[in-house]
Amino acid sequence: MIQFQSVRKSFGTQDVLAAASFTVYRGDRVGIVGANGAGKSTIFELICRHLEPDKGEVTVPSGLSIGYVRQQLNAYRTEDTLIEYAENAVPAIRQTQNDIHAVEAALGEASGAERERLLRRLGELQTEFEHSGGYTLRTRAEATLSGLGFQVAGLERPFRSYSGGWQIRAELARILVAQPDILLLDEPTNYLDVPAVEWLREFLKSFSGTLLLISHDRYLLNSLTTTTLEVMGGRVSRYPGNYQTYMVSRAARHEHLLAAKKNQDRRREQLERFVDRFRSKATKATQAQSRIKMLEKL
Repeated sequence: MIQFQSVRKSFGTQDVLAAASFTVYRGDRVGIVGANGAGKSTIFELICRHLEPDKGEVTVPSGLSIGYVRQQLNAYRTEDTLIEYAENAVPAIRQTQNDIHAVEAALGEASGAERERLLRRLGELQTEFEHSGGYTLRTRAEATLSGLGFQVAGLERPFRSYSGGWQIRAELARILVAQPDILLLDEPTNYLDVPAVEWLREFLKSFSGTLLLISHDRYLLNSLTTTTLEVMGGRVSRYPGNYQTYMVSRAARHEHLLAAKKNQDRRREQLERFVDRFRSKATKATQAQSRIKMLEKL
């Protein structure tokens, strides 16, 4: 579904992603972990096409809606009220609603064949509005905003009157109301209190799309994810299971790598001793050169 193939992305002299390859399948619930600056948010920016890879390829199927909540919003000014801002998460619904109002206004002056045409068009628009969730949009928006901690009395306040942290909550609500096919959440709990975090966790449990979650909240990762992507050293490793399972698997992989490293070091020492001993002997020169090539490969 989402595929990274040997992706490289640099900022100045820093290679954030060096050769990242992984696949996220439809319906996956993925936790993305790694140190700050490892490239987790860069992966989201590449998926959304806000950035382009320097090398490699990022594939995301066309026709799928993506909801992306950043840690910080870009400066945004709007005259919408809070509830209007959340409702506008689905522009197509608002457009259909406007079209319905336009047809209803035109019906007042139409007659005959034109009236019949407008009535048919009105029926089509109302069906489209219903199927897209237009009739439940305000209810969903109110429930989501309330769940994230907004008071009912504040729903008609201008969006821009809220502080930055509350605007990010509103943006999170807006994305959740949109019900995207792919949901990208980057540290979504940073600006939430405990009740809002718990509400979000319960909401995401029932989310039916593909979820990619960047978070340092181990409880949230363990509750919501079934696959873990570890971003480290410019590469991405995929682990089955939630964060707790990942930590166990990571420790086992680390032990395996250490054992392999010790074996490689022993092999290197053996080759180096052979080369040092027989490099200058004509009868062993060919074998020594062969060992040198093996060392270069190691």
